[in-house]
Amino acid sequence: MSKPRSVGSVASVVSCLGLCILPAALGACKGDQLKGAQAEVQTHKIKVTMPTVPAFEVPKPHPDGSHTVKEMRVQGNRYIKEQISIKGYIVWAYDCATAIRQPNEEDLAVAKRIEENPTLCRRPALYLGDTPDTPVERAAWVVEVPREMSKLEKKNLPKEMVETWPAAPPYKVGDEVIATGQWLHASPHGESNTEGLLVYQSFNNVTQAWVSPAPIEVADPVIRPPAH
Repeated sequence: MSKPRSVGSVASVVSCLGLCILPAALGACKGDQLKGAQAEVQTHKIKVTMPTVPAFEVPKPHPDGSHTVKEMRVQGNRYIKEQISIKGYIVWAYDCATAIRQPNEEDLAVAKRIEENPTLCRRPALYLGDTPDTPVERAAWVVEVPREMSKLEKKNLPKEMVETWPAAPPYKVGDEVIATGQWLHASPHGESNTEGLLVYQSFNNVTQAWVSPAPIEVADPVIRPPAH
């Protein structure tokens, strides 16, 4: 028959076990404290199908070689300083009489003021869009469009200037036209646009069946030697 263990032996065992268990428990507590609160939202392996990125097609010129307004707005910088043609619809056009009209001023009075002083008007300009309802902010700017000479100009300007005055094209909002000119950031007379603008050279009004006539060239004056 075995002898019962003494109280001291049992205490020693308990003490020993405590020393072994205590570090592990402390380590576990410390680890839990560092880990922080567990998120209530559980992660799931969900496969997300992303939509296909649409292909971006660069606008192309018309079959006749003229450019679309969208093409010039997207990649107009590649055509800077080149002579190009833009085909589109007139969505806005400058009208001097409307711009300078005073309250309650009649048409004849406005026309008389313009005739007497053409400098009241800015140089004609217009905007072209790919469709008749294109907003102006998405249109292409055509500047320095020729205007008709006034009676005073015909009377007072040199004959050579009168003869070579460029033909003023007929146009109105809604007309389909092909405008040809130089594509620049700034025009010779001060208009500027960082996206580019067309400095007018010639015009083809498709709607009104009007085409700019060939410019008149004046021969250089012949300088004759003095007679002896």
